[in-house]
Amino acid sequence: QLNMDYSLCNALSYNMNSIQNVIYFYDINCTYVKNLQKWVDKTMFLEISPSLRIMAGIRMWHVHRHKKECYARYSPLFIKGSGWVDGEIIETLWSTLN
Repeated sequence: QLNMDYSLCNALSYNMNSIQNVIYFYDINCTYVKNLQKWVDKTMFLEISPSLRIMAGIRMWHVHRHKKECYARYSPLFIKGSGWVDGEIIETLWSTLN
């Protein structure tokens, strides 16, 4: 998970001056987000601004393979402010490479 920690912290520190709310998607957010702050606090190389309100989601294609509780909590359809998004943009872009 170290690569995900680094990627997320790096993205959340880039050009975020006026942004207060963030929604990010990860296939296993139901377990990942529980320990995120603890992992970030353990290292001096990672930081997440305490002023950011971070909402975790699981991408639509993956959330259906989780428990029902995960669907209700992490599906983009139920995250206020996410709009009608599937969170699968990376797979969509990579599909042309196959």
